[in-house]
Order: sequence, then structure tokens, then C-alpha cells
Amino acid sequence: MSEPTTSAPSQGAAEAAPPLGWLARLFAVYGRRRVAVMLLLGFSSGLPLQLTGSTLQAWLTETGVSVETIGLFGLVGIAYGWKFVWSPAIDGFAIPGLSRLLGHRRAWLLSIQILLMAAIACLGLFDPAVDRMGVAAVAVVVAFLSATQDIAVDALRIESLEESEQAAGTANFLAAYRVAMLVSFAGTVGLVSWIEASGVPQAEAWHLGFIAVSSLVLIGIVGTFLAKEDWAAQAPRFAHRAEGRFRSAVVDPFRDFVKKDAWWLILLFVLLFKLGDAFTTELRTYFFLTMGFEKATYAALQWPFGFFSVIAGGFVGGILANRIGVMKALWIATIGQMATNITFVWPALDLPHLVEAVGVVGADGVKRITLTSISEHGLQGLWAATTLCGTIALENFATGIGGTVMAAYLSKLCSNRDYTATQFALLTSLEGMARVTLAAPAGFVVAYAGWVWYYVIATLLALPGLALLGVLKRREARRAA
Repeated sequence: MSEPTTSAPSQGAAEAAPPLGWLARLFAVYGRRRVAVMLLLGFSSGLPLQLTGSTLQAWLTETGVSVETIGLFGLVGIAYGWKFVWSPAIDGFAIPGLSRLLGHRRAWLLSIQILLMAAIACLGLFDPAVDRMGVAAVAVVVAFLSATQDIAVDALRIESLEESEQAAGTANFLAAYRVAMLVSFAGTVGLVSWIEASGVPQAEAWHLGFIAVSSLVLIGIVGTFLAKEDWAAQAPRFAHRAEGRFRSAVVDPFRDFVKKDAWWLILLFVLLFKLGDAFTTELRTYFFLTMGFEKATYAALQWPFGFFSVIAGGFVGGILANRIGVMKALWIATIGQMATNITFVWPALDLPHLVEAVGVVGADGVKRITLTSISEHGLQGLWAATTLCGTIALENFATGIGGTVMAAYLSKLCSNRDYTATQFALLTSLEGMARVTLAAPAGFVVAYAGWVWYYVIATLLALPGLALLGVLKRREARRAA
């Protein structure tokens, strides 16, 4: 039997192969098991964030909770800013039996994810109209478990991926994280609206919605089982005392940071940079729902414009930081945030008239703007949608620029390679704490001043950060002279 023969490839095919091979090699890393698993873990990490943020705010708004109380509910997410405090414990303590079976990181992840799934399901057991403390307590638990999951996932991502896989793994993680945020807000609100439309009472609809969303944590659990970890490589870490790990993870990096010139001004700037923006976004869901948008309509319209605008802003922020320098880019970012904060005065003044013109009366006797009413009212309906989408797109675009430029600034500050990661984590935690705690009184400002003045005040709150930026710029110029 003669051997099978193959024809030689044509010259054109040979010329076409290199680009295809280059593309295959470029994207091959994303298909590796270790890298692909980051999609599942990123989804699990991003899922709870909006549940204790915009989704919770929509639920509280619908049940008639006061704006002052809703503003204070922002404090339930404070665990995200303080997670560096207990991260050494996640590093230093093994879970008996389970750590040897799965590995240290996966044991922590599985334990946290099971508890997180139960906590999210329990969130809907309480009715905010009658038991706000119960809702707040469970929301705090969800945020704490979510922040702890972030610690374990970040560590597993860094430790399990090769250096050449880190960028692709991080890209997979962040992409899935953002998708999960969309699902946990727009998906949950849409599902609850659909359940309510079928005749289920409001409180029960939210309970069923949270149970459904909690089941999506199973995606992260699958990722935990698919991830690979070498227990033998992790075991030596447990020889160190927890307090020693806390000192090396928190105290020593901070001591190194305070050696910098004007370190206290830098920390104050980090605290105040996002203050005006934090006030603007703190009550955004409550604002648009109480101004007349039906909740499913708000969720459907805001997510595509908000999602893509913040991504575009992030890219623009990176370009600005590279082209004109971080300090100049910070000026643009700060002024941009101020400018977009004041744009919320537009819907505050215009929406009451648009609701009268475009809104339809619901079963509860309240007139609201819906997707159907928008489509039925031609230019007026289009203007109502533009009022919502345009404001959110502008604000998220500025937020994306500010987030990227601030990340570049913080990276520049962390110049000691011995403490780069820990100092960056501490500074970002400080920024997060400021965003949560300083914006907590926002509801009281609205109740006292009204929406128009609230957004004027939010705009003015960016001025202290702008002034501090000028001081830091002058000090940097003097050092360079």
C-alpha cells in the first residue's frame, strides 16, 4: 500500500499562514485553563458589588425608604475599603482539612462562596418597609464576604498564573467582573419587574430575585474547583505569626510612605479627589427613580451607556496620562468631574415636565416614564431618554478618566519596589473609604436643599481636591527646579 500523499500548499496559502498563526498565538493564552478560569472567578467577584449598591438602592426606593436612610445605607459597603485589615489573616490561617484537600486559596474561596450564596439569598427575606436593620445587617455580611472573596481571588490570580499570563488573566477577570455588575443590577431589576408583572407581590418578587441571583455564585464555585493550586508551595506561609504578616502587609509599607515629602497632603488629596463625584453617584439610582423613571426602564437604558462610557473614559484617561503626564491629566480629570457633576441639574429641572408629558399612570396611581411611553411619544420620548442616557454617559466618561488617571498617580507614588503592591492597595482602600464614608450624609443634603442645590454642592465639593492638586503641583515643580 502506497503512503498517502498531500499536495504542497499554494504560495498564497503560505503567505496567509503567518498572520493567522500570529493571531492564534496572540489569543491562545486566553484559552489556557488557568487564564480561562479567571472569567468564572471574575464573574463571582463582580456579582455582589451592585447588589449592595444600585440594586439595593432601587429596592429601598421602591419600598418608600427615606432619602436620608438610603444615603446612610451606602455605609454597608465599607468593608471594601477596610479589607486590607483582615487580608493577612486570609494569607496566614489555613482551614483545617479543606486547605490540604483543595489548597489554601481554593479552600478559602469555596468556604466564602458558599456563605456568600446563602447571604445573598437571605437578603430578600427582610422587607425594608418594616425591617431596615435586618436588610442592613445582611447587606453588611454580603459586602464583607464579597470583599473577602476579592482578597482570595486576587491572591489566587497572582499566584497561579505565570508572568506571561498575568495580563490576559487580569483582562479576563475584569471583563467578567463588569458583566457580573450588569447582571446583578439590570438583570435583577429586570427579573423582579417581570415577576411583579405576573402578579407576585412586590416583597416576594424581590425575595425570588435575590434567590435567583444568589445561584449565579455557582459559576464562581465551578471556577474554584477548576483552578489549580499547589498546597506544598503554600504550606510554609503558616510558620509566620499573623501579627508579623500584618506588620509586613500594612505597617511597614505605611512607614515607608510617610517618608515622602508632603505625604499628608498626598493622602488628603487622595481622600478628597473623588468627593464631589462620590456625592453625585451616591444617590443616582434613587434620583432617577423618584424623578419618574420606572425601575426596569432605568435599568435597561442606563447600563449600556454607563458601561461603555466608563470603559471609553478609562482608555482616554490612559492616553492622557501617557501623552501629557499624570499631573496635567489629573487637572483635566478633576475639572471634567466637576463639569459632569453640574450636568445633573439638567434632569433635576427638566424631568418633572417630561414625566407629565411622556409618563403613564401605573397600577399604583403614580405616573412614570416607561420604555413603551418613550416609544409612543416621538421626539418628547426621545428627549426623555436622552436626558437620562446623556447625563449618565457624561458622568461615567469623566469617572472612567478620573479612575485611570488616579490609578496612574497612585502607581507613581508607590516607587519602593519592596512595597509597591501593598502601598497601592492601601492607597486605593483609602480612596474607597473616603468615597463611602464622606458621601454617607448625602441623603440629608437632598432632604434639606433639594436636588438642584444638591448637585451644585456636589460640584463645589470638587474644589478642595482641585486646590490641593495645585499645591502638590507647585511642590513638585520646586523639587524639580
